[in-house]
Amino acid sequence: MKHFPLRKPVYLSSILSSSLGNILEWYDFGLFTIFSSLFSRIFFPEQNPEVAFIATVSIFAVGFICRPIGALIFGYLGDTVGRAKTLRLSILMIAIPTLLIGCLPSYQHIGIVAPILLTLIRIWQGISIGGEYSGNIIYLAEIAPVHYRATFTSLGSTGANIGVLLAALIGLLCSYLFSETTLATWGWRIPYLISGLLCIFIYSFRLRIHETQVFEYLKQKKMLVSNPIKTALTQDYWLILRTVGLVCMGTVFYYFCFIYLPLYLHQHSQISIHTLSMTISILIALMIVLVPLAGWVCDKIGRRKMLLLNAALVAIGVIPGFYLLQLDHFYLCITVLFLFTLVSSLEQGTTSVAVVENFPPPARYTGLSFGYNVGNGLLGGTVPLICAWLLTYSNFSLAPAFYIAFCALITLGVVFFFVPETRGHTLRHNGGAEKK
Repeated sequence: MKHFPLRKPVYLSSILSSSLGNILEWYDFGLFTIFSSLFSRIFFPEQNPEVAFIATVSIFAVGFICRPIGALIFGYLGDTVGRAKTLRLSILMIAIPTLLIGCLPSYQHIGIVAPILLTLIRIWQGISIGGEYSGNIIYLAEIAPVHYRATFTSLGSTGANIGVLLAALIGLLCSYLFSETTLATWGWRIPYLISGLLCIFIYSFRLRIHETQVFEYLKQKKMLVSNPIKTALTQDYWLILRTVGLVCMGTVFYYFCFIYLPLYLHQHSQISIHTLSMTISILIALMIVLVPLAGWVCDKIGRRKMLLLNAALVAIGVIPGFYLLQLDHFYLCITVLFLFTLVSSLEQGTTSVAVVENFPPPARYTGLSFGYNVGNGLLGGTVPLICAWLLTYSNFSLAPAFYIAFCALITLGVVFFFVPETRGHTLRHNGGAEKK
């Protein structure tokens, strides 16, 4: 079967439809991060604020823990009924719980039922998100021209960064427009209700997406598996482990840079929270441009070289960079954060296409989603907690950076020993086994 390229208008519509879905996913992630301290007062009794905050963060973590479950559910659908239909369903399943959070009564009104409902909604969100991002990068990779596959796939990360930035901007706007009392009473609900409008907009785009030619090829050749979960867990388990190894460095470094470091600098430096928020927002906006550029570079020089370079940069640079942040010099902090952003952009533009190209197509959606969400949920989602614990109990100020460097060395070893170069290979066969 000859590979006929899609028409350019189809490309444009499919790119927008797929990558825009990540906006809503990461918009919700950003909102929960921004309002976590407020939620501890709204959904829990106020007698013990510290316990309430820990409970709120724990509920946030529940969403990450449930992602591998969603990866199996949506992965099964993506490998049996198609990528396009699954992506339409996943965006609706993300939007509904986000809207429900905006309608939840507070602890003052319904007591203990409030945090229970919030936990159940977060579980729903985590399951729904489990197949969204990985499904996006699979879809983008499978519709892309072979020589621009990394550039196309990097747009999934770009959508995620737009979502985080949008949440930050709307959060800042709400804090500017509403008093603290109004924000705590009902103002915080508005950003969540806005997600309903985002969902309608994104879902209308999702209705236009076409099925990938890779899935159509598998269907035509009767290569679809009846139980992709069984196939992924029994035949492709090594590839799942390799996927976890590939995403290990990138996910911990991202959460280290954009979740843990702002919290750390707020506590240990003289930089104001407003300045930190603006700085992080600017850096995330910068990544919207840098990540596709990194994907373009990856298309030129290859996956393996970029993966090795990224892991080496993090392994070598994160410890001295974290040390310089501790000197509490404003311009030095900005420089380090910018360099960390640049390295994270290089990683985001590379890893997404590499994990797709290194996974065979029959159970690709299931296996890749499961491996990615295990890495992102268990490793990335726990970074702030682990780094805070290491800093508190190790009596070693650089301990968090050593943890990130260790994760980078894991990815470096996985790439060096187990990941071949896959640039220019077809996605119809097993993990880059056939070159076009």
